Amino acid sequence: MAFITEKKLAGTLDVPVALPLTELLQGDWLIVATIKVVEPMRLSYRYMNLQLTEATVDLDDITSSNKISANLDLAFIGLYRDYVSGHPGLSAALDAVKVSSIGLVQRTSPVVLATTPGVYSFIVANNMQASSTSSVPTTTSIDFKLCASGMVRLELDRN
Repeated sequence: MAFITEKKLAGTLDVPVALPLTELLQGDWLIVATIKVVEPMRLSYRYMNLQLTEATVDLDDITSSNKISANLDLAFIGLYRDYVSGHPGLSAALDAVKVSSIGLVQRTSPVVLATTPGVYSFIVANNMQASSTSSVPTTTSIDFKLCASGMVRLELDRN
């Protein structure tokens, strides 16, 4: 039988990660949450939902040439350690939830455990760029309305 002692409970924080419905313009990104991990803390990440509710263009007109990073679909929310600058699609994420159509995507990957000291950031990004080889005119911005919700557990010590 699993149980949590008072000492364990006192050293554990569940931290929500939430983005209300937000419009992200083509190529833009937004830092949703930042958590600093120091010794002997441990961050565990299990839950995240990303929902694409609206797009300014027909999604069928978007081609791979419109994507900043080909493997990150239309938009994504990623977990990054010590993110500095630049479009997050060009940096390696510890984990990413990607959306490829209108609707809700739930994270299905295994738990990510992070004990390496650093600043961990959740970043949501519009992965679109203009392209002369797609049927979306280069003068049209591919914008999305997105929302996200998730949770991380922060254990303040390893006992």
